[in-house]
Amino acid sequence: MGSYIYKLPDIGEGVVEAEITAWHVAVGDTVSEEDPIADAMTDKATIELTSPVDGVITSLTCEAGDMLAVGAVLVTLEIEGAGNADALETPENSAPQETEGEAGVQTTPDKTPPPMTPTPAVSRSVTSGKVLASPAVRARAARLNIDLADVPSEKTRVSHADLDAFLIAGGPPAPAAELSPVVSQPQETARPQDIDEDTGKDNRPEPGETREKVIGLRRVIAARMAESKRNIPHFTYVEEFDVTALEAMRARMNARRSEEKPKLTVLPLLIRALAVTLVDWPQFNARYEDERGYVARFEGLNLGIATQTEGGLIVPVVKTAQAKSVWELAAEITRLAEAARNNQLSGEDLSGATTTLTSLGPLGGIVTTPVINRPEVAIFGPNKIRETLVREDGEIRSRLVMNFSVSCDHRVIDGYDAAKMMQDLKARVEDPTSIFVL
Repeated sequence: MGSYIYKLPDIGEGVVEAEITAWHVAVGDTVSEEDPIADAMTDKATIELTSPVDGVITSLTCEAGDMLAVGAVLVTLEIEGAGNADALETPENSAPQETEGEAGVQTTPDKTPPPMTPTPAVSRSVTSGKVLASPAVRARAARLNIDLADVPSEKTRVSHADLDAFLIAGGPPAPAAELSPVVSQPQETARPQDIDEDTGKDNRPEPGETREKVIGLRRVIAARMAESKRNIPHFTYVEEFDVTALEAMRARMNARRSEEKPKLTVLPLLIRALAVTLVDWPQFNARYEDERGYVARFEGLNLGIATQTEGGLIVPVVKTAQAKSVWELAAEITRLAEAARNNQLSGEDLSGATTTLTSLGPLGGIVTTPVINRPEVAIFGPNKIRETLVREDGEIRSRLVMNFSVSCDHRVIDGYDAAKMMQDLKARVEDPTSIFVL
């Protein structure tokens, strides 16, 4: 039996690190070659990492939510045969080959990884006496009974790679006599991983508190939304549309459609109306590159469609929406929604949006104030269709109405322009045959 060290592979051009968003294995699990091990998320895509060999998982080097450098150890497996762990021992007089954060170092079944040795410890602050490390590294060191002060590191912070090198070099766990005895009562002192390394305060949950780590897509969404609200002065304009005629036309089109055509929802018709309207209002189909000092306006409408998935909100893009029929729009919306929910979107599917539409469908509520997807300058939000009674020609009649929202970047779009654009859009929606005329 031998040990096989599997490192985070090079998973994309220019990618030097990835966030491990989910583990599909645990220590002790038996895996076969190509079995999924973990999901790794970069700024470009989420990649499923699979096992390069048959074996038993003996260690995981990080937790879900941790960032891992390309070339850093991901898992260790026990396999039949010699494995590749011995190759990490550097012969005498040879130079170290790997430091944390280097890109392009990877282990594959047919390629032995470069050698790695512990490096001399850097000098650390003697005023505080505290070794710098992330909470995840501290937690792992505590589980392994390792004193971080004993771990050599070329950097100011001890990393997972430093722990790997220390273990491979034979760094022993603390002797049994140094271990804390197991007691039935709760411990009175906080463990190292319970102390906030920035404030020094006890960070353990309060009674009745449940914590969920913000990782993966939810972390990215949080960062982008905060960035958008911090940088963009938003305002939202809402108008009520009478969609009675639009819904009647949609029913007729569905009744007459051929078998190969998808069933129409109201969304493709609204997108068609928006595409026709924005021909006269290009300032809404634009991006404000504020750091570069210009606004880019576009003739073609590449419309981001905000789509809810189990992992969070994803915005795939319908390309050249103005050139597509309502049937083509319906088919493309369905394709993108299914790919988003199955984590099968390509980089092309997720790039190039010039503005965005977000809709909660039947759950759309009365009014929404959507947040702009920076650097775009507008985002559109249709709300729920509801029935209301109106007085027409002295008679009370039932009509179908929908509130339609648009949030705008006030640095680029004035309130007057938002109101005028929405009146044009309202006129097209309420006279739906006009959406087929540019």
